[in-house]
Amino acid sequence: MKSVKVLVAACVLIALFAGCKTYKPAPGLSLSSTAKVEIIEHKGTALGVRDIPQWLSEYSQRNGVISVEALPDFKNMYVIIADESGPALQQVRTWADKFNAQQQIGATISTRVASVFKAHENLLPDQAESRRKYDNAINTLTSASYSGARKVDDWWVHQTITERRKEPETRYTAYVIYTIEKANLNDQIRNQIARLKDDNPELGAAFDAVAVQLLERGLEWD
Repeated sequence: MKSVKVLVAACVLIALFAGCKTYKPAPGLSLSSTAKVEIIEHKGTALGVRDIPQWLSEYSQRNGVISVEALPDFKNMYVIIADESGPALQQVRTWADKFNAQQQIGATISTRVASVFKAHENLLPDQAESRRKYDNAINTLTSASYSGARKVDDWWVHQTITERRKEPETRYTAYVIYTIEKANLNDQIRNQIARLKDDNPELGAAFDAVAVQLLERGLEWD
């Protein structure tokens, strides 16, 4: 489920802290890359900080957001992590400051809801109006406003990537982490689904089934 950029980030962070005595690679972690990554500086350099935050280490070197949510500090929280790379520090810092957590929540809900709604289409009554309402529900849930997300931290690294027969690339990468209480977001999603129901009992049963399926295992962020 993890994207390629997570593996790249892992390589970058391994290179960043390979010389730190307190750094320990994740057990069983084995990554190979033809690129040579050199770290010029990072957010903690000026303060003499050598270790990256635990959330970023878990995110990049283990199992992404799932590993971060397993940390004691994030118990009963949904975790949202995103990253952006660019040629200038100010560019990626501005991105981090303006990152839209609400937009990311909407995108995630859209992905999860689409598959769950599809799985329960057999519960729909054989009526065109009911199907129209059911199909429009995904857009309704995605565009709804969800409150409670808060920024926890951000981090950036400045690195040079060198590959054979290519010009060296120097870039900055910023990471942001937001959290929202699971119970809070689950209640908001459940309330949004409840508003979609009408007097048709079969359509209502379909929406109830979607709500249960969607929330029983929690949302997956990536």
